[in-house]
Amino acid sequence: GICNVIAGQPFDTIKVRLQTVSKSNAFSGPFDCFFSTVRNEGVLALYKGTSGAFVSIMTENVVLLTANTGIKRILRGFHKDGSPLTVTETAFCGGCAGFFSATAITPAEVIKCRLQVSRSRRRPSDVLKTDPPRYKGPVDCLVRTVRAEGVGGLFRGLSSVLARDLPFNFVFLGSYEAATSGMVALRGKDAKKSALSSIEILTAGGLAGTLGWAVIFPIDVIKSRLQTTHSRSPTMIGMAREILAREGAGAFYKGCSAALLRAFPANAGLFFGYEMAQRHIFGRKH
Repeated sequence: GICNVIAGQPFDTIKVRLQTVSKSNAFSGPFDCFFSTVRNEGVLALYKGTSGAFVSIMTENVVLLTANTGIKRILRGFHKDGSPLTVTETAFCGGCAGFFSATAITPAEVIKCRLQVSRSRRRPSDVLKTDPPRYKGPVDCLVRTVRAEGVGGLFRGLSSVLARDLPFNFVFLGSYEAATSGMVALRGKDAKKSALSSIEILTAGGLAGTLGWAVIFPIDVIKSRLQTTHSRSPTMIGMAREILAREGAGAFYKGCSAALLRAFPANAGLFFGYEMAQRHIFGRKH
């Protein structure tokens, strides 16, 4: 999770800024956003919200993979013949696990997104480097959010996080299982997942992450807008209508290229770490 954040945070910051900037101040693309941010705010601006991202990614991975393992164990209990779960059943387990992880990470996601756009509500080229950021840091963001909006402010956009993470984890964990099962099948009838090489695990994880993000990206745009707005809580449908009316359908894919660039290496590393831990720390062979 730590490596995931360090490698992926700059891409995530660019993604969130592209998603939340207004049409009149829009960047021409991810490279324009990157260079404008670095030029006006410095390289460290790409790591805004990192503390929130650490909390979010570690919480998400622990809750998601623990819940997924538990739900799979329960579902296996219905297989009286001891047969393995199908790809569809594995995907279903992932979707169910997404409910628990989404609820757990929403407060950290709110803090992360607000810090990431704290100096980018306008186009960075219009912001003086001496201008103070909206928040001094994660604690200040947390305190001011709770003071202004109550504890409920930390769960702003929960519905959109659930709408994003349930289908994402269905596709994400289902496609990973499908990819690894296909690789195992190519090795022969008696082969097991533990026989897969590091390259095969990295490839399966990267492809699963990229596919998952490609499917749910429009919902992620809505989530980012909901979590960074300070107006009275709009609904998910209301926000979607507002984006469509003001900016057109293309706005639902703002920052998609940055998200997909991040998705492959970040999720390849996630599954590689998970599989290596299963093999060498917990001694589980499957």
